[in-house]
Amino acid sequence: MKIKYIYLIIVSMIALNINAQSCNGRYQTEIFTNINVSTVNYGLADGQTLQMDIYQAEEDTAANRPDRPVIIFCFGGSFLAGSRTSPEIVAFATDFAKRGYVTASIDYRLASSLFALLQEENIVKTVFKAVQDGKAAIRYFRKDARFGNALGIDSNQIFIGGTSAGGILGMNLAYADDTSEIPSNQKVWLEEIGGMEGNSGNPGYCSKPAGVFGFAGAVADTAYLDETDVPFYGCHATGDQTVLYDYGPPINPAIPVSLYGSGNLETRMNNLGIYNVLDTYSGSDHPPLGGGNYTITLNNFSNFLFNILDCNPNNEKKIDQKKCEIKSAPTDSTNTDTTTIDTTNVSIFSLQEENVVLVYPNPVENVLYLKSELNIDAVQIVDVLARVVYKQNIEAKTETQINVSAFDKGIFYLKIKVDGKWFTEKIYLK
Repeated sequence: MKIKYIYLIIVSMIALNINAQSCNGRYQTEIFTNINVSTVNYGLADGQTLQMDIYQAEEDTAANRPDRPVIIFCFGGSFLAGSRTSPEIVAFATDFAKRGYVTASIDYRLASSLFALLQEENIVKTVFKAVQDGKAAIRYFRKDARFGNALGIDSNQIFIGGTSAGGILGMNLAYADDTSEIPSNQKVWLEEIGGMEGNSGNPGYCSKPAGVFGFAGAVADTAYLDETDVPFYGCHATGDQTVLYDYGPPINPAIPVSLYGSGNLETRMNNLGIYNVLDTYSGSDHPPLGGGNYTITLNNFSNFLFNILDCNPNNEKKIDQKKCEIKSAPTDSTNTDTTTIDTTNVSIFSLQEENVVLVYPNPVENVLYLKSELNIDAVQIVDVLARVVYKQNIEAKTETQINVSAFDKGIFYLKIKVDGKWFTEKIYLK
């Protein structure tokens, strides 16, 4: 029995080591110490300048790691109050930046008063305005990735959510993504404030997240979900009276709308086969992050995110998970052209919307194909240690191919020069 026990320990250690190596030891535990916080304007709506605080480890640089996932945190406060500097949001943003993520805490528009939330139209408009701001924040990162990627992010891996109202923002942003699903009266109100995407900033870029989370959050209707929706992490107290765990009006029984809490969302996602993790706590704390619950939530949320990261070969993402469509990107801040590129015979991998080159198949075993509407000038393949393992100058072709059959297997970075500008795309050699 002792030998068997030792064997199990060794196997477990090997498995953990393989997982750590798959992302180069990042994202599961704190590997950095000092965090730098910078504030930027990411949008403008209803006369309000929208700002976000961006958290990055000082020891980590975009040049060394151009594919960091992004987590966008949204504060709570019943859509009436709150701040991007709320203590629990600052704590989460800091802790995940220490794990190697780029994190952000954002502003979003709030209701003018509690009285305004006693009318269904005002509630719907308030929530969707917040959703529009969240979409603008996602687009901000994708725009930055398109123009030089100064933040060193992977724009295919942006996650959003938050506490209470911030969780409601993220969950509805991810799942209420089709206007045909929304009741007709709400659809009218939505169009009056600028539609699903809104006008908060950074137009022309994809606003879909790769995953969503809610600490005591809720969604307008679980019927909005289908099998291709993105994974969800939640934590919720079963006795929460502010945002109910199952179903009911938030904040106050006089509120004229009801929401589906984390418990109902978990059931729906399990029925659809969507990866999700829900930490259920006893009591009525809203959100349930007091005492040791913060540490439990932090660790479980961290494991959830690691399980859907692209660098994790055993990730839980579905092949057909909703993602950004393959489109040509805006060429500057005013051009919002999103002409679709021909995707005939493209593999299961979808190129991020911000690039102007179609790369397929990905993962790739033998030949990698590149196709563009613009001229491709040069290509390079770089390994995870930033070593150039392949380079080729191309004389203004719109299509080319690279034989990668002799390369080592694993994660590489394809650098593509198009009309004098460099773009980077992660590729997987199998």
